[in-house]
Amino acid sequence: MMERCSAEESVTGKILAGCVLLPVDFSENCRTALRSVKQIPGIRKIVLLHVIYNRYLGSETPVVNPDTEKAGIALEEMKSLIALPGVPVTTIVREIAGGEISDAISQVAREHEVSLIVMSRRGAGIIGSVLLGSVASDLVRYGEKPLLLIPPSAITNQDFAITPPSGFPAATPAGLFSHVMVCTDFSDPEIGTICLELLPWIGRASLFHAVSSGHSEQEVKERESEAEGRLAELKALFTRHGITADTRVATGGAAEEILAFSERENMSLILLKSRGKKSLITSLIGSTSAPVARNAKKPVLILKPPFR
Repeated sequence: MMERCSAEESVTGKILAGCVLLPVDFSENCRTALRSVKQIPGIRKIVLLHVIYNRYLGSETPVVNPDTEKAGIALEEMKSLIALPGVPVTTIVREIAGGEISDAISQVAREHEVSLIVMSRRGAGIIGSVLLGSVASDLVRYGEKPLLLIPPSAITNQDFAITPPSGFPAATPAGLFSHVMVCTDFSDPEIGTICLELLPWIGRASLFHAVSSGHSEQEVKERESEAEGRLAELKALFTRHGITADTRVATGGAAEEILAFSERENMSLILLKSRGKKSLITSLIGSTSAPVARNAKKPVLILKPPFR
């Protein structure tokens, strides 16, 4: 019988990472992503997935793909990279005859009711699959689950430690969540509030909003002033929750400003939200998340609806 995480873990509450799915392609970049999982509090189950093409799948005369057995052995060997006390690890090799790898990943995510997908931003493996090219890009745009993308340059041995809330397993030094850039466009639901509900144990937050430069100078100033006021209110909310926060309003393209700020201020994580629906990719909640995910040198966590 297939093991599933409870609905409480996968949909509500503060356990963002109750069930984690890790699509892998056996590249070194992929291994960096796997090691970063140890920095996420609250994990209850891990699923390691490798998707492989088998054009003979479903034919009258089934043909065994030798790469399938190789992948299964490799997945078992990778378990040691993500070993956590009391956390079971399931390995899956999913064969597909055609279609998109991203669709296969999404299907496994639904089957196991995962609450977070973690993957390398790019990497080519033994069968030539590329995780962030079309695959991760499709998951950013159309996937149903929150997605954590780890770039090859991600540092996994920061010396910042956090204390997880009561009820969470003890975390290893969690540099991934030491200084989170919370990118808001003030749309409902407010991503800052979501952050406090799902990630109440982060070390520090930078609350960020970008004002478009395509308006009159007076209108830009008015929007900057309004944004500063709304960020100040959000900062006060973080302070009441015991999290140090600062604010920044930038003028220019949202994606470009997010990338520049994250590098300049050395953010440990960029937090965005996405609609995750085709033909509904608008404003910061959509068109921004894809270019940020594609070009960021920092880890990017993209939340998906329902956000709570």
